[in-house]
Amino acid sequence: MKEDLWLAVGEDTGNWDDLTFDEQFLGVGLVIAKISDWKLALEEHISGQTVLDRMKQPLQNLPKGFASNSHHVKNALDYFKTQSVRGLWSLDNKMAAAKSPLACLKNELSANLAWLAKHTNLITLCTYGTAHWVRNHLRGTEDYTQVLGRAYGLLVTLIIPFFKKEDSLLIALPSPAPQLKTEGESILPNGQDDDIKGLCSSLLNHSQQNLRVWQNSKIAHYDCGTFTSLQQNDFNNNDNVSLEMIQAFLHIADMSAALMTLSQNTQGDIRLHDPNSNWQNVNFFKFEELLP
Repeated sequence: MKEDLWLAVGEDTGNWDDLTFDEQFLGVGLVIAKISDWKLALEEHISGQTVLDRMKQPLQNLPKGFASNSHHVKNALDYFKTQSVRGLWSLDNKMAAAKSPLACLKNELSANLAWLAKHTNLITLCTYGTAHWVRNHLRGTEDYTQVLGRAYGLLVTLIIPFFKKEDSLLIALPSPAPQLKTEGESILPNGQDDDIKGLCSSLLNHSQQNLRVWQNSKIAHYDCGTFTSLQQNDFNNNDNVSLEMIQAFLHIADMSAALMTLSQNTQGDIRLHDPNSNWQNVNFFKFEELLP
Protein backbone atom coordinates (compact mmCIF):
# COMPACT_ATOMS: atom_id res chain seq x y z
CA MET A 1 0.00 0.00 0.00
CA LYS A 2 1.37 3.42 -0.96
CA GLU A 3 2.28 5.62 1.97
CA ASP A 4 1.20 9.24 2.26
CA LEU A 5 3.59 11.89 3.50
CA TRP A 6 1.81 14.34 5.79
CA LEU A 7 3.12 17.61 7.14
CA ALA A 8 1.99 19.33 10.35
CA VAL A 9 3.28 22.87 10.76
CA GLY A 10 3.15 24.41 14.23
CA GLU A 11 2.99 27.79 15.89
CA ASP A 12 2.48 28.85 19.49
CA THR A 13 0.95 31.87 21.17
CA GLY A 14 1.61 33.44 24.55
CA ASN A 15 4.72 33.90 26.66
CA TRP A 16 5.78 30.32 27.37
CA ASP A 17 9.00 31.29 29.12
CA ASP A 18 7.15 33.19 31.86
CA LEU A 19 4.28 31.30 33.50
CA THR A 20 3.93 33.56 36.54
CA PHE A 21 0.69 35.28 35.46
CA ASP A 22 -1.99 32.69 36.23
CA GLU A 23 -4.58 33.86 33.68
CA GLN A 24 -2.19 34.34 30.78
CA PHE A 25 -3.57 32.71 27.61
CA LEU A 26 -1.27 30.05 26.13
CA GLY A 27 -1.80 27.81 23.14
CA VAL A 28 -0.27 25.81 20.32
CA GLY A 29 -1.63 25.06 16.87
CA LEU A 30 -0.89 22.65 14.05
CA VAL A 31 -2.00 22.88 10.43
CA ILE A 32 -1.99 19.40 8.91
CA ALA A 33 -2.24 18.18 5.32
CA LYS A 34 -0.58 15.93 2.80
CA ILE A 35 2.46 17.51 1.18
CA SER A 36 0.63 17.51 -2.14
CA ASP A 37 -2.31 19.43 -0.62
CA TRP A 38 0.03 21.94 1.02
CA LYS A 39 1.57 22.73 -2.34
CA LEU A 40 -1.81 23.03 -4.07
CA ALA A 41 -3.02 25.36 -1.31
CA LEU A 42 -0.24 27.82 -2.11
CA GLU A 43 -1.54 28.07 -5.69
CA GLU A 44 -5.03 29.09 -4.58
CA HIS A 45 -6.11 32.72 -4.76
CA ILE A 46 -7.27 35.24 -2.18
CA SER A 47 -8.53 38.54 -3.59
CA GLY A 48 -6.68 38.02 -6.86
CA GLN A 49 -3.34 36.97 -5.32
CA THR A 50 -1.93 33.50 -4.90
CA VAL A 51 -1.67 32.38 -1.29
CA LEU A 52 2.08 32.03 -1.76
CA ASP A 53 2.40 35.68 -2.82
CA ARG A 54 0.04 36.73 -0.04
CA MET A 55 2.18 35.04 2.62
CA LYS A 56 5.47 36.37 1.22
CA GLN A 57 4.60 39.99 1.92
CA PRO A 58 3.20 41.95 4.86
CA LEU A 59 -0.46 42.89 4.95
CA GLN A 60 -0.84 45.52 2.24
CA ASN A 61 -3.02 47.85 4.31
CA LEU A 62 -0.74 47.79 7.35
CA PRO A 63 1.27 50.98 7.99
CA LYS A 64 4.95 50.42 7.26
CA GLY A 65 6.01 51.17 10.79
CA PHE A 66 4.13 48.07 11.99
CA ALA A 67 4.94 45.73 9.09
CA SER A 68 7.62 43.06 8.96
CA ASN A 69 8.99 41.51 5.79
CA SER A 70 6.20 38.96 5.42
CA HIS A 71 2.71 38.05 6.64
CA HIS A 72 2.32 38.12 10.43
CA VAL A 73 -1.07 38.48 12.09
CA LYS A 74 0.46 39.93 15.27
CA ASN A 75 1.64 42.98 13.35
CA ALA A 76 -1.94 43.86 12.49
CA LEU A 77 -3.17 43.16 16.03
CA ASP A 78 -0.44 45.41 17.47
CA TYR A 79 -1.58 48.19 15.14
CA PHE A 80 -5.25 47.69 16.02
CA LYS A 81 -4.31 48.06 19.68
CA THR A 82 -2.74 51.47 19.05
CA GLN A 83 -5.99 52.50 17.38
CA SER A 84 -8.12 51.21 20.29
CA VAL A 85 -9.93 48.77 18.00
CA ARG A 86 -12.17 46.40 19.95
CA GLY A 87 -15.20 44.25 19.36
CA LEU A 88 -16.70 40.97 18.17
CA TRP A 89 -15.92 40.18 14.54
CA SER A 90 -17.14 37.65 12.04
CA LEU A 91 -14.84 36.70 9.20
CA ASP A 92 -17.87 36.75 6.90
CA ASN A 93 -18.78 40.39 7.42
CA LYS A 94 -16.96 43.38 5.98
CA MET A 95 -16.73 46.57 8.00
CA ALA A 96 -19.26 49.18 6.96
CA ALA A 97 -16.75 51.95 6.25
CA ALA A 98 -14.91 49.77 3.77
CA LYS A 99 -12.76 52.59 2.43
CA SER A 100 -11.22 53.64 5.74
CA PRO A 101 -7.65 52.39 6.36
CA LEU A 102 -8.71 50.41 9.42
CA ALA A 103 -11.59 48.79 7.55
CA CYS A 104 -9.35 47.87 4.62
CA LEU A 105 -6.82 46.25 6.96
CA LYS A 106 -9.52 44.37 8.85
CA ASN A 107 -11.07 43.12 5.61
CA GLU A 108 -7.68 42.02 4.24
CA LEU A 109 -6.79 40.16 7.43
CA SER A 110 -10.28 38.62 7.63
CA ALA A 111 -10.02 37.33 4.05
CA ASN A 112 -6.74 35.57 4.87
CA LEU A 113 -8.02 34.05 8.11
CA ALA A 114 -11.29 32.99 6.48
CA TRP A 115 -9.36 31.20 3.73
CA LEU A 116 -7.69 28.96 6.31
CA ALA A 117 -10.75 28.62 8.55
CA LYS A 118 -12.86 27.30 5.66
CA HIS A 119 -10.21 25.25 3.86
CA THR A 120 -11.30 21.72 3.07
CA ASN A 121 -7.84 20.12 2.85
CA LEU A 122 -5.86 21.99 5.50
CA ILE A 123 -6.80 20.72 8.97
CA THR A 124 -6.29 23.16 11.85
CA LEU A 125 -6.00 21.73 15.36
CA CYS A 126 -5.25 23.90 18.38
CA THR A 127 -5.11 23.46 22.13
CA TYR A 128 -5.09 26.21 24.72
CA GLY A 129 -5.46 27.14 28.36
CA THR A 130 -4.00 29.27 31.12
CA ALA A 131 -0.50 29.56 32.48
CA HIS A 132 -1.87 28.30 35.81
CA TRP A 133 -2.99 25.03 34.21
CA VAL A 134 0.27 24.62 32.28
CA ARG A 135 2.32 25.25 35.41
CA ASN A 136 0.40 22.60 37.36
CA HIS A 137 0.05 19.90 34.69
CA LEU A 138 2.75 20.23 32.01
CA ARG A 139 5.72 21.77 33.73
CA GLY A 140 8.16 19.25 35.15
CA THR A 141 11.14 21.49 34.50
CA GLU A 142 12.01 25.17 34.29
CA ASP A 143 12.98 24.73 30.62
CA TYR A 144 10.14 26.36 28.68
CA THR A 145 10.98 24.41 25.51
CA GLN A 146 10.25 21.16 27.34
CA VAL A 147 6.89 22.53 28.51
CA LEU A 148 6.03 23.79 25.04
CA GLY A 149 6.99 20.42 23.55
CA ARG A 150 4.60 18.66 25.91
CA ALA A 151 1.77 20.94 24.75
CA TYR A 152 2.48 20.05 21.12
CA GLY A 153 2.67 16.42 22.21
CA LEU A 154 -0.98 16.58 23.33
CA LEU A 155 -2.04 17.43 19.77
CA VAL A 156 0.19 14.77 18.22
CA THR A 157 -1.28 12.17 20.57
CA LEU A 158 -4.72 13.19 19.33
CA ILE A 159 -4.01 12.76 15.62
CA ILE A 160 -1.54 9.87 15.25
CA PRO A 161 -4.13 7.07 15.71
CA PHE A 162 -6.06 8.37 12.69
CA PHE A 163 -3.19 7.83 10.24
CA LYS A 164 -2.57 4.60 8.39
CA LYS A 165 0.42 2.66 9.65
CA GLU A 166 2.05 3.10 6.23
CA ASP A 167 1.88 6.90 6.50
CA SER A 168 4.54 9.30 7.71
CA LEU A 169 3.89 12.55 9.57
CA LEU A 170 6.51 15.28 9.71
CA ILE A 171 6.00 17.92 12.39
CA ALA A 172 7.73 21.18 11.47
CA LEU A 173 8.13 23.82 14.16
CA PRO A 174 9.53 27.33 13.75
CA SER A 175 13.11 27.90 14.81
CA PRO A 176 13.77 30.23 17.73
CA ALA A 177 15.90 32.29 15.35
CA PRO A 178 16.61 32.44 11.59
CA GLN A 179 18.65 29.50 10.41
CA LEU A 180 21.88 29.64 8.49
CA LYS A 181 22.76 26.63 6.43
CA THR A 182 26.30 25.65 5.57
CA GLU A 183 27.58 22.39 4.11
CA GLY A 184 24.34 20.60 4.87
CA GLU A 185 24.18 21.63 8.54
CA SER A 186 21.83 24.09 10.19
CA ILE A 187 23.27 26.58 12.63
CA LEU A 188 21.29 28.44 15.28
CA PRO A 189 23.18 31.11 17.23
CA ASN A 190 23.71 31.25 20.99
CA GLY A 191 22.65 27.73 21.85
CA GLN A 192 19.20 28.03 20.27
CA ASP A 193 19.85 24.87 18.28
CA ASP A 194 19.58 23.13 21.67
CA ASP A 195 16.24 24.86 22.26
CA ILE A 196 14.60 23.46 19.14
CA LYS A 197 16.11 20.02 19.76
CA GLY A 198 14.78 20.09 23.31
CA LEU A 199 11.36 21.15 22.12
CA CYS A 200 11.15 18.35 19.56
CA SER A 201 12.55 15.78 21.97
CA SER A 202 9.91 16.76 24.52
CA LEU A 203 7.15 16.55 21.91
CA LEU A 204 8.19 13.09 20.76
CA ASN A 205 8.70 11.74 24.27
CA HIS A 206 5.41 13.08 25.59
CA SER A 207 3.37 11.84 22.64
CA GLN A 208 5.02 8.40 22.76
CA GLN A 209 4.19 8.10 26.45
CA ASN A 210 0.57 8.98 25.77
CA LEU A 211 0.39 6.55 22.84
CA ARG A 212 1.41 3.50 24.90
CA VAL A 213 -2.14 2.21 24.63
CA TRP A 214 -1.28 1.48 20.98
CA GLN A 215 2.11 -0.05 21.76
CA ASN A 216 1.07 -3.47 20.44
CA SER A 217 -0.24 -2.02 17.20
CA LYS A 218 1.65 -0.46 14.34
CA ILE A 219 1.11 3.27 14.13
CA ALA A 220 2.29 5.78 11.57
CA HIS A 221 5.88 6.95 11.67
CA TYR A 222 6.29 10.52 12.87
CA ASP A 223 9.21 12.84 13.33
CA CYS A 224 9.69 16.40 14.54
CA GLY A 225 12.20 19.09 13.68
CA THR A 226 12.79 22.35 11.92
CA PHE A 227 12.14 22.35 8.20
CA THR A 228 15.89 22.24 7.59
CA SER A 229 16.45 19.10 9.64
CA LEU A 230 13.34 17.42 8.22
CA GLN A 231 14.42 18.18 4.68
CA GLN A 232 17.79 16.57 5.30
CA ASN A 233 16.31 13.40 6.77
CA ASP A 234 12.71 12.88 5.70
CA PHE A 235 11.66 14.77 2.59
CA ASN A 236 11.95 12.84 -0.64
CA ASN A 237 13.87 14.35 -3.52
CA ASN A 238 10.70 14.54 -5.58
CA ASP A 239 8.77 16.52 -2.93
CA ASN A 240 10.15 19.77 -4.39
CA VAL A 241 9.48 21.86 -1.30
CA SER A 242 11.34 25.14 -1.70
CA LEU A 243 12.46 27.58 0.98
CA GLU A 244 9.82 29.99 -0.28
CA MET A 245 7.11 27.37 0.26
CA ILE A 246 8.45 26.55 3.72
CA GLN A 247 8.21 30.17 4.80
CA ALA A 248 4.65 30.34 3.48
CA PHE A 249 3.70 27.19 5.42
CA LEU A 250 4.97 28.82 8.62
CA HIS A 251 2.89 31.95 7.99
CA ILE A 252 -0.19 29.79 7.45
CA ALA A 253 0.50 28.11 10.80
CA ASP A 254 0.76 31.59 12.31
CA MET A 255 -2.82 32.19 11.11
CA SER A 256 -3.96 29.01 12.89
CA ALA A 257 -2.61 30.37 16.18
CA ALA A 258 -4.40 33.65 15.46
CA LEU A 259 -7.72 31.88 14.85
CA MET A 260 -7.33 30.17 18.21
CA THR A 261 -6.32 33.29 20.13
CA LEU A 262 -8.95 35.56 18.61
CA SER A 263 -11.80 33.11 19.07
CA GLN A 264 -10.91 31.46 22.40
CA ASN A 265 -9.11 34.12 24.47
CA THR A 266 -11.83 35.89 26.43
CA GLN A 267 -9.33 38.56 27.53
CA GLY A 268 -8.67 39.80 24.00
CA ASP A 269 -9.75 43.20 22.69
CA ILE A 270 -10.88 41.60 19.41
CA ARG A 271 -12.92 38.41 19.40
CA LEU A 272 -13.80 36.25 16.39
CA HIS A 273 -16.94 34.19 16.18
CA ASP A 274 -18.28 31.83 13.54
CA PRO A 275 -22.03 32.45 13.32
CA ASN A 276 -22.53 30.08 10.39
CA SER A 277 -20.47 27.19 11.83
CA ASN A 278 -18.51 26.90 8.61
CA TRP A 279 -15.02 26.44 10.04
CA GLN A 280 -15.36 22.77 9.18
CA ASN A 281 -11.71 21.74 9.48
CA VAL A 282 -10.86 23.85 12.53
CA ASN A 283 -10.97 22.36 16.03
CA PHE A 284 -10.04 23.93 19.35
CA PHE A 285 -9.46 21.93 22.53
CA LYS A 286 -8.70 22.98 26.08
CA PHE A 287 -5.47 21.44 27.35
CA GLU A 288 -7.32 19.33 29.88
CA GLU A 289 -9.53 17.80 27.20
CA LEU A 290 -6.48 16.17 25.61
CA LEU A 291 -4.91 14.64 28.68
CA PRO A 292 -4.86 10.82 28.36
